[in-house]
Amino acid sequence: MNVTARPDASRSVAKNTLLLTLGLLSGRALGVILIRKMTPILGTEGIGVWGAAVDISAILQVVTNFGLGTLLTREITRARGMTLHLFWNTLKVRWLIAAACYLILLLYVGAGSFTDLARQATLIMGLAIFIEGTSMACDAVLQAHEKVQYQSLGQILSALVYFVLGWLWLDAGHGLMGVIYANMISRVVRLAIMAPLMFMTTGPWRRSAEGEQAPDLRWMMKLGLPLFLATTFGIVYTKIDTVMLRQMVGDSAAGIYVLGRRALDLMLILPNIFGTALFPAMARYGMKDSADTIRLGERSLRLMITLMLPLTLFLTFTAGPIIRLLDPSSGFADSVPVLMIVIWGLPLQAANIVFNRMLITADRERAFIFIGLFSMLVNITLNTLWIPRYLYIGAAAATIVSMTVSFLLHLRYLVRSGYRPPFRLAIGGPVLATAAAWFGSVGVWSLLRPQWGCDVLSLPLQDGWWPFLAVTATTGVLYVGFLFLLRVIRAEDLRVLQNLLKPGKLAG
Repeated sequence: MNVTARPDASRSVAKNTLLLTLGLLSGRALGVILIRKMTPILGTEGIGVWGAAVDISAILQVVTNFGLGTLLTREITRARGMTLHLFWNTLKVRWLIAAACYLILLLYVGAGSFTDLARQATLIMGLAIFIEGTSMACDAVLQAHEKVQYQSLGQILSALVYFVLGWLWLDAGHGLMGVIYANMISRVVRLAIMAPLMFMTTGPWRRSAEGEQAPDLRWMMKLGLPLFLATTFGIVYTKIDTVMLRQMVGDSAAGIYVLGRRALDLMLILPNIFGTALFPAMARYGMKDSADTIRLGERSLRLMITLMLPLTLFLTFTAGPIIRLLDPSSGFADSVPVLMIVIWGLPLQAANIVFNRMLITADRERAFIFIGLFSMLVNITLNTLWIPRYLYIGAAAATIVSMTVSFLLHLRYLVRSGYRPPFRLAIGGPVLATAAAWFGSVGVWSLLRPQWGCDVLSLPLQDGWWPFLAVTATTGVLYVGFLFLLRVIRAEDLRVLQNLLKPGKLAG
């Protein structure tokens, strides 16, 4: 099969990816620095309270969104004249559900075993669902019109506000609540910047013409219901572990898990950005020819795994230094094995994101209901069994098992949809290239510098920078070579990159 994607689609995906990466990664970089500031001040218990509050808010946010993120982008892409009706009805759905979710949160916090600090942090973070639900509707409109530069601008300025206020209020002695309030203010800033730019640069913002059937509230709820169920099940299985750890073991255990898990959450930004940037082009070509969608999906999956797999291996081997960078004390030492386990969810989730966009393009959203429900049940069952015995290590293992289940189910439904890209090269190629590069590098340096004690299970981190950099660089060079040797990366991929970097390609 010829798997060459259309150049304009690939450039569109690449442009959007770079712009979204600029916005989100700048925020995440500042967030990591702020976490480094937080950990010695808040300790394991404070980090546990913070992580649980953030994860509860994230669960409620997905429920509030009602599956109308990617679907809103798709529908506006298909009918830009309906932008006003689609956007406004999405907001009405989200605000109604947000009110119900916050009421449930009040009941949960009132009935649960929360300290005063945990109760206050959880309830304040819960208010974010109203603000962020509106902001994410703006995101979807901007993505549909391929104006993601304004989304990135809002993210960058929001991140700066969060970082500056969080840092100042930690220094002022406001502790956890200083960080929580800084987070809330930064969300308001993002919405205040992005919404006016959205109204000025997208549209048309008009009412339906006479005889033109506009989508109503009922239609939007019917549209979003399958993906709402799927995303709700999905967010529960990816975020419930912190909440269960806190309830079953305590804030300190949750804090250890949160710090180890945070690296995965940060790295998942990369495939999520790519998936967000990918979808408008995939939806556009999906309306014309399924073959174009398959070609674009194959290239996307191949490049995604090519990037994520060696990154995962590197983060596994450097888990110790990463955790010590965030907190040099021994209080978070057990976060290291947590990170070494959960980071393997990165390539699994990266593949799932591409599969997810392809299934939506194929109008197979209902498949997500079973995928999300079954993965959630697996995760909750394993956490219930393993947390009492293995604590945070059990939660980490349950995360990887449930992500693997989700991957296999996505694969099954994609095969049945008729949109199946060729998986052997897209997944098998990067796996072979990574293995060959790593074993080759270890073999070379074991012969040249046996005193470094190189082995296939670790990087030489104990003997200074030179051994670490030498083995890492050799692995990288060999990996690039094997990618071309195995034809995982091809000449047309380089041409897409070359076209992307030409002047004017990132404009607009």
